[in-house]
Amino acid sequence: MLKYRVSVLVTFYNQEEHVDKALESIIAQKTEFGVKIIVGDDGSSDRTCNIVREWIQRFPDRIELHVMDRDNGVKAPGFRASRNRINLLKYVDTDYYIFLDGDDYFCYEGKLQKQVDILDAEENSDCTACGHNVSMLFKDGKERPFTDPEPMEGKIESGRYWKKYHFHPDSLLFRSSVILHIDTGLLINAFNDNMVTLPAILYGKIYYIPGCWAVYVQTNDGIWTSGENAVNLIRQILFYDLSCRIAPDMRNESLYKFGYAWNGLYKLRSSIDLTALEEYRAEADDKQCRHAAKWLKYNETNLFGRLSVLFDVLKVRIATEILYRIR
Repeated sequence: MLKYRVSVLVTFYNQEEHVDKALESIIAQKTEFGVKIIVGDDGSSDRTCNIVREWIQRFPDRIELHVMDRDNGVKAPGFRASRNRINLLKYVDTDYYIFLDGDDYFCYEGKLQKQVDILDAEENSDCTACGHNVSMLFKDGKERPFTDPEPMEGKIESGRYWKKYHFHPDSLLFRSSVILHIDTGLLINAFNDNMVTLPAILYGKIYYIPGCWAVYVQTNDGIWTSGENAVNLIRQILFYDLSCRIAPDMRNESLYKFGYAWNGLYKLRSSIDLTALEEYRAEADDKQCRHAAKWLKYNETNLFGRLSVLFDVLKVRIATEILYRIR
């Protein structure tokens, strides 16, 4: 039996129609090493888990399933998806790991082998991850690259990556040593999108390979695409606050990455429904995310509080304009 060197962490929730495609794309990988599939299900009510168990019967030594309880009081989709990912990290015992959202799939059978070869190379020992582009597939069959424009092949330092790029988690193979540096308590409800990558780039570079080797299916029911605009923008400011805690030396890069959220929320300020954001408000208070907390209390604050928010918006606009000019 080949030694397992890569764990693919697949997250599902009520995605029975996507299970076969996702798992088949992993099984089809051609590698000189073993690939383990660790599935995390967020308490699906459809046939998702049954289909996964059918796959386990076929590949009992390669696939395992971990189901989360839906009666734990956490309702926000982004929070639950984050907890699902973080839960899977504790089962990783291989050299490398990569996430795959349940409705997405790999589209190049040599992907994992090439990524491992790059990270195994001595000259790339300063890299903690290897990524590539992914193809966004829309319902009308059209596709376009997720990262556009994409960089040339090679190493990308942390500050440059955080300011200029966002590689989809489906593309990023991480060294498992990164797991020790993930503050799972702080990120328990925020281990999504950019925040999946941030802990890794603090300890090394990302090696980038041009080419779309995975498919990001636009189902319109993902955390970002299905969320209310205000909720999505609040999430970005939460990410900004958390990023500044995790990487204080990259505060400017974080502002450049997330600064657009201030302008977006200011346009929506009169329509923010606080009753729909109670979990986010509790999270902002618990994790001391002061910028997000201001917005989450905007409609009930006094004139001074609203002027303080406006002042923040102006500061962010000026700062991001300066950062854009010196990029």
